[in-house]
Amino acid sequence: MVESPSTDPPAVTLPDSPGAMLSSPLDSSSLTAEATGQAGFAGQATGTSTKPMALPRVKLIYAGQPVPKQEAHDKILLGLRESVTPFSMLGWVFSAGWSQLIDGMPNYGTNSQAFAQRLGAAAALGTSKEIFSDAVLATAFHQDPRYYQLGKSHKFINRALYAGTRPIVGRTDSGKTIPNYAFILGTGGAAALTRTYYPERNQTTGKVFQTWATSLGGSALGSLVSEFGGQVIGWLRLGKYE
Repeated sequence: MVESPSTDPPAVTLPDSPGAMLSSPLDSSSLTAEATGQAGFAGQATGTSTKPMALPRVKLIYAGQPVPKQEAHDKILLGLRESVTPFSMLGWVFSAGWSQLIDGMPNYGTNSQAFAQRLGAAAALGTSKEIFSDAVLATAFHQDPRYYQLGKSHKFINRALYAGTRPIVGRTDSGKTIPNYAFILGTGGAAALTRTYYPERNQTTGKVFQTWATSLGGSALGSLVSEFGGQVIGWLRLGKYE
């Protein structure tokens, strides 16, 4: 009896399309997959990678790591999870601390109570951004919200450009490169929501757009950390034993 072929999608090991274009030339099979819009699920077979399969609800995909296809519930859970990770919380503290240092927006003042208010506002902005972008809009637009690390086999400038543009350059579930509608609009929605909890002086349309822009910039910085952070930690550990 002949068994019917499996319908499960093969694993993917390639970064999304913009990174591939910035990197060194790919092999012909990868280019063929890219041209047909199937790069998301046409990488090497799972057995060819020494890295374990990534979980569908984890946002950072390491270079060469095979990944499964995401279902809608995976994106929803990913968005909820990413809104409260230690990395996200560290971002809240950094954002609130910097705003407190320069007495910037949101303008609560400069005392300890003001820092607590800024920290709460940063948490609200960051949490709503992740939920709107990854859980809601990535599902609606059929986008893959994960970050695919290029890795140190690529040139520094290529990796930096790739990471810095991820907030505005995204990919579909099938691996096709598109504007990152989910993240751009999700960040915009989170910025608009600040009108319900920011001080009155920070609730104008211009201030909302300023929050939107700075949030996108902060996310680009976060992508750079995702791309280079592990390598920097490795260098620091190596230096410790020298």
